[in-house]
Amino acid sequence: MDDYILDCCGSGVIGCCGAVGLVRDGGAQSFCLDCVYEDNGCDAVTLLSHVEELLAAGHRVLEEAAGGVVRCLTVGQALEAARAYAALCPPFMDSTGGREWDCSRWLTALLSCEAGRRAVGLPAAPQRVLELGAGTGDLALALGSNPGFAAALREYRVTDVEGRVGAIRARIAQRGLEGVICAAELLWGTAVDEAFDVVLVCETLHWKGDMPAEEDTIAPLAATIASACRGRPTVALLAHRERCAEREASFYAMCRRRGLATEQCTSAAGLSYAPAEPHDPGVRGRLVLMRLRDSGEACEVDEG
Repeated sequence: MDDYILDCCGSGVIGCCGAVGLVRDGGAQSFCLDCVYEDNGCDAVTLLSHVEELLAAGHRVLEEAAGGVVRCLTVGQALEAARAYAALCPPFMDSTGGREWDCSRWLTALLSCEAGRRAVGLPAAPQRVLELGAGTGDLALALGSNPGFAAALREYRVTDVEGRVGAIRARIAQRGLEGVICAAELLWGTAVDEAFDVVLVCETLHWKGDMPAEEDTIAPLAATIASACRGRPTVALLAHRERCAEREASFYAMCRRRGLATEQCTSAAGLSYAPAEPHDPGVRGRLVLMRLRDSGEACEVDEG
């Protein structure tokens, strides 16, 4: 029976009893979130309550960490992991925009204090900020309500596709931050005609799977960032976890061809502000922070 239990998990997590094992009578079982999702009838809406019931019954949640090491999560960690997992499943499925990611927490910690801003090469708190691909708006809300960042702030313009802007505006209003943060639609590929001190870009290089090349987002994103920085002292800070090194290198090459200098600012000082525990589901790549600015050189290529 033990061999059956270990081999039963389709996600490959050693020690998981699998979706079949969860319906058996008996003592406490260990499971991964893939299997409890299947056991729950693939229903993200009720996944969290299902996990709560299993934990209350004495079951355990397993997570495969870096290097294939499996760890048993605490109750708090298990509930947070279940919330994150549900955000990536129907009807909430969204590769990045439906939840806050570690790099957002990282940028919040870095930019909220003078020492953190120095670590990423910002001499002072910015007065005008543009954020691209804001998703839930968590980064803007955190920075806009932080005294160490907001004291000098005149405008924080948070942008995303039309379908997300309404929800972000509602959250801004709930926090009473309308005087500092404004939300607007901005499609990547659109030129930025105004000058900002800083452009923030968080977790936007995610892998697009089998999406056709002509529909991919990284070339339009590079175009918009370049339009915001070229001919200006504007600095763009782009944070993400490594997912596909080849694709990410291709994006930075596009930026350089558009006249931007790219510099990794993942220094020891900067990394000290990163979350101590990873919260990103299913991703184990390292956190990366890049600083992009006008190189002063002519553009070589303009990819559509």
